[in-house]
Amino acid sequence: MKAIPALDKLFEEVGTYRSSADYAELLLFVKKFRHMAPYNAMLLHVQKPGSTYVASAYDWQSRFDRKPKLGARPLVILRPFGPVAFVYELGDTEGKEFPKELESPFHASGEISKERLETIQRSMYYEGITTDEQDYATAMAGSIQVIDGIGEFNAANASKRFRLIFGMVLNKNMPNASKLATIFHELGHAFCGHLHQPSAKWLPLRYGLTDNEAEFEAESVCWLVCERLGIGNPSAAYLSGYLNKNDEIPNISIDAVLKAVGMIERILSGVNTPKKELIIK
Repeated sequence: MKAIPALDKLFEEVGTYRSSADYAELLLFVKKFRHMAPYNAMLLHVQKPGSTYVASAYDWQSRFDRKPKLGARPLVILRPFGPVAFVYELGDTEGKEFPKELESPFHASGEISKERLETIQRSMYYEGITTDEQDYATAMAGSIQVIDGIGEFNAANASKRFRLIFGMVLNKNMPNASKLATIFHELGHAFCGHLHQPSAKWLPLRYGLTDNEAEFEAESVCWLVCERLGIGNPSAAYLSGYLNKNDEIPNISIDAVLKAVGMIERILSGVNTPKKELIIK
């Protein structure tokens, strides 16, 4: 019997986010908190769904000249390279007036340059993912599959090799924004564990899902990444259509979806060396 992530187990036991309305609310909440890792945004939603803006006590004081109210209860999030950190919601602080524009962060334009797309593809390469473009018809956007290849990178003035584990193909006839949305969708499949790649031991093993479950997860990943970037995406129509027509969502892993979004956003931040797990000794 496969292990169920703790948060998915909690959601399963109490029925949290099973309804389409609750799931839609969670997605919109995670979208809103662009300054925070998606997994941490979900933890905030579990603890305080109506949150407007959160920050540590130090950040409230140093950035906004505000401080937590006496007796305010902190919210718990995960901290990089540590156990947890504590943050406070806007309503639990007092002091100087809060900048209203931060309650509705700037929504970037949907224009994606060729250079930006190429930079992302280079970062994907160091994650062990190759990309290629083919002359496909309109109905075919792209695909991803397991491969067993070898890449090279320079380290300490010497060339080293690393494993290439996924190969992605894109329709070269699409505009750049559509190519990027397709990349996010296909990475959603890979990072949610829908493909059986034994070399990617850091990914979940979830390749037994139904097509409906796998597609719903990949569309959720694509929608969240695009929305947090501020670019339009075809997943919006898929998700809104599904959520409007169905009372409940498929049997998916919210844990896997949010972790996949985090992995994609790491690529977007710039990856210039391979993961240590991929380097060939």
